[in-house]
Amino acid sequence: MQTEIKTEPADDCWDDPLHINNFLDTGELSQYEAGPSRFRMRLPSTDTNNGFRLPDVTGSSRDATNRLLQQWGLEALCERFTEHLIDVNVLDYILDVDIVDLCRGLPIRYRLVLRHNLQNGVMQTYHRRVIITEQAKQPTQKSTTKRPQTKDHETPNRKKKKPAVPVTPTVPCTSQSGVDPSQFVRVEEDVSIRDILAKEPKFRQCLNDLERGLVPEIMALRFMNRILTGYFFEERILEQSDYPRKDEKHALALKILETYPQLERTRITPDAPKESYFFWINGGKEKGPHTGLIEYRTTNLRREVPPEKRRFLRAEKKQIVLSDSIREKASHIASLPPVPGNEQAISDGMAECMDLHLSILQQTDSNQAEVLVSTFPHLLSYGGRMVQQVFKRFYSNYDESTPIDKFLVLGLLLDAHAFAQVENKHIRATLRIMKKLIMIGKKEESDEMSTEEAEASSLIRWIKCNENELEIYTVQQYVSERSNTAPHIVCLADVFREGNMYIIFQDKFIHCGTSAVHSMDVLFKLFTVFAIPVPVMLRKIHELLMVYLWKITTSCKSVTVSKMMAKLEELDVFNQNDSNANSGSTS
Repeated sequence: MQTEIKTEPADDCWDDPLHINNFLDTGELSQYEAGPSRFRMRLPSTDTNNGFRLPDVTGSSRDATNRLLQQWGLEALCERFTEHLIDVNVLDYILDVDIVDLCRGLPIRYRLVLRHNLQNGVMQTYHRRVIITEQAKQPTQKSTTKRPQTKDHETPNRKKKKPAVPVTPTVPCTSQSGVDPSQFVRVEEDVSIRDILAKEPKFRQCLNDLERGLVPEIMALRFMNRILTGYFFEERILEQSDYPRKDEKHALALKILETYPQLERTRITPDAPKESYFFWINGGKEKGPHTGLIEYRTTNLRREVPPEKRRFLRAEKKQIVLSDSIREKASHIASLPPVPGNEQAISDGMAECMDLHLSILQQTDSNQAEVLVSTFPHLLSYGGRMVQQVFKRFYSNYDESTPIDKFLVLGLLLDAHAFAQVENKHIRATLRIMKKLIMIGKKEESDEMSTEEAEASSLIRWIKCNENELEIYTVQQYVSERSNTAPHIVCLADVFREGNMYIIFQDKFIHCGTSAVHSMDVLFKLFTVFAIPVPVMLRKIHELLMVYLWKITTSCKSVTVSKMMAKLEELDVFNQNDSNANSGSTS
């Protein structure tokens, strides 16, 4: 292997170590072999020009160099750069032998990273500021060797951010993919999706995968979306407070799919548009928020706009004014004993005190669950029915057309073997849905638990009741030993068997009887009523219930939940057809 040899400067040049005019970048000369790196080579010169002189090392240039090295993960080189008076103004003139000297005694990784960053032009954020000194102002003679003209496309890293100018669409945009994206997205001459992505050095490996027809991982797709939305929309949103229209975001998604057709495989559902992963109008519904990576990124950019410059301001929460009569009513119903004869009176009284309930939830500086229980103690009574009633009052669009037991039974069709030992079919079905939604395993909380018991522990746990002891005392002891545990169901029975069920949350419990369907319904509605964050392992199935079963929200944040909804709809149709066929044969 031939190696570059650093030629020594002439004796008359030692006074000026940065004799720039006598050095040229080999990457810019056709008569020299550039090789893999951008080394500086000494050119013959017959003139006596003193050349340009770089600015002296200052505190600001030294700080800029240190920040750049920290960005590269080369903090160990900061002192060596300072010792040799190397700052951002001379980084372009470092030779390969200089890199070896600077990294001497350090792992080879430092030499590789430094050489890679210097050769690939990772200095677009640190433009060299050449200060013309008195010597530079004097007329100079031209060198006998002419430097060839450098074209713009030969320096891709010297990019300039160009604001995106909105263009009024000429054809109305629809949710279909047959729209010509050039009608909406302003694409400059000689600038394509490939050109924009190629200017980002960190994206080159992913760009190679895209060019080979591969679909990158989700993090790479998010990075690509960040680059493109930043190029087209970022400056426009942050500096002009001008939000891109639905048509423009949709057209950008189509432009991405036009450049890389293999990304059609990222569509959310089989019947969704090919660009749905990047932008989906109304999330595929008649109305509702848009979804997709482009929509999420532009939404985050809008949040960075100062409140006084935003186009749309969120309405301030109205402070609820409470009358003395409401507080008196709450005190009255709290004094009533939780007997069957008082259930209707307590229910009606809590409906009249709904404003007080909402006011307590607005007090984020206090333990809301503790205050609610002290104000409305009957939330823990009547088997959780009060929790269900308050949940209905929260949402006027609550849908009760589909019973929760019918929904949960569909989970039995997802897997024929998982949690087969669980006796109750509704709990078994719910655990199978959770397993499909959460493909990653859960860390076991105890070595005594089996694998399936540990996976089910985020929803339900089985404990044995002590002999000659009431169930209520066993539950109280269990709660006292686990004061900060996440909300879950406790079943007083042998593992995987049926028994009395209690909902445990924040040092409190609700007795729900032996019905697993009722217990799970109360559990998932409890998070809204008491303003308790949903545990991580229950978030996806909670979102599935809110969107698919109760129809409180119209869109899913999780792609996994969207796919599960489509799967359950297929199973529901198949189950109905099978039932109709059986009924027809019986008749």
